[in-house]
Amino acid sequence: MKKTFLTFTLIIFLALPSLQAQNGNIKMVKISGTVTDAQGNPILKGDIFADSLITGVRTNKKGMYKMRTPIDTDIISVYSEQHGLQSEVYNGQEEINLKFTNNNELLKKSDLMKHGYIFDKEVFRSIGRKDYAIYQNIYQLIKQEFAGVIVNEVSGTIIVRGYIGGDQTPLFIVDGSYVSNIGSINPIELKSVELLKGADTAIYGARGAPGVFIITMKK
Repeated sequence: MKKTFLTFTLIIFLALPSLQAQNGNIKMVKISGTVTDAQGNPILKGDIFADSLITGVRTNKKGMYKMRTPIDTDIISVYSEQHGLQSEVYNGQEEINLKFTNNNELLKKSDLMKHGYIFDKEVFRSIGRKDYAIYQNIYQLIKQEFAGVIVNEVSGTIIVRGYIGGDQTPLFIVDGSYVSNIGSINPIELKSVELLKGADTAIYGARGAPGVFIITMKK
């Protein structure tokens, strides 16, 4: 196990500079999966890592996790104090299931830190974070950041191409709350803006069919 662990550590050290060097132009992709022990039982509260960076994502009681990670990630890992570290190579797949073996070496958090693993989730979250302060208003931001979106900065109307229906006004969710108007939002106060389209809007029902903008403000 030690040889395997050191091999993954070497790969991670080689991958980390590429993650840190790029900022603001990184494509993030969705990954999900299940983490189980050697007997197939789900692992609860397993910490998910992208390369050597803790993501802040943990497995639920069913051992499941969902996350976004840079497309150039090389290794997806899970760490559990009771089971150790388990890693899989990422090659663009949307689902990565991780299964511990009976031979996993139990490792302390301090052991991982010695091998370059970083337990500050803000380091991972800062990857690809955009500087929205360059935009004069929220409409200009959406127009420039999202392809296939028609924006009228004067009237404040936004239409996401691809939806054919009656009301084409997308749904706006700001810090978890539905809002009817986003014109007063100052880009400098934004943490992130995400657009959901098509099947990804299903959980919002008919209201989300024209598209859903999920907006998070800086605290």
